[in-house]
This record gives sequence, structure tokens and C-alpha cells, in this order.
Amino acid sequence: MRIPIHREGVPFIAIFIAVNACLFWLSSVLGVLFLPLTLWCLAFFRDPERTPPPGDHLVISPADGVLLPIVKAAPPEDLELGSEPRPRLSLFMNVFDVHVNRMPIDGEIVALSYR
Repeated sequence: MRIPIHREGVPFIAIFIAVNACLFWLSSVLGVLFLPLTLWCLAFFRDPERTPPPGDHLVISPADGVLLPIVKAAPPEDLELGSEPRPRLSLFMNVFDVHVNRMPIDGEIVALSYR
């Protein structure tokens, strides 16, 4: 079975595997106790292929999760988009969702705000 892994997760997975190997070397009980965390790290950074549904003029979710209620909100000031409220879509992702964000529509990024 092949699990595609996002490249950003490789260092974290390597650390978890190294720690797990050291714990197994010290004590098989410690290694077995830490193994679920190593498996969780692998699962967290998985990057499965997604096939969008056919059709034009679709907006597809950029990530797994649940769409929260759509509200009108002013954009953050650092985006310099004005203070007029706009529709805001938010996704809630739990620890079991794939935490890889994709580009849901074609376009150009004109501003970015990281918090």
C-alpha cells in the first residue's frame, strides 16, 4: 500500500521515526507506546490524489473538512481590500482530515495574510 506524503511533512515524519527507533532500542515497550504517534504523524501528512467532479463554473473546496456557516466580514486590514464586508468561507478540519490545501479555482494570488 502506497501513502503519498506531502513533502513538507518529511522532516517531521523522519523525526518521529528516529525517536521511535531510539525508543525501540531502549525498550520495546516504549517503542510500542510511541508507535501510534508515529503512525499519526504519517497519517497527518498524507496527500492523496483528488479528482474534481466534471463540469464548468464549479468552486471546489481547497481542503477536506466541514464548511462552516458563510458570514459577511470585513477583510483583514493587512490585505488592503477595504473595510466593506465580503462573504467569508471557513473550513473546519479535524485531526483526521487531510491537511493539504489545494487551489480550488484558477486565478492569481494578489494578496496574502498569514496569522
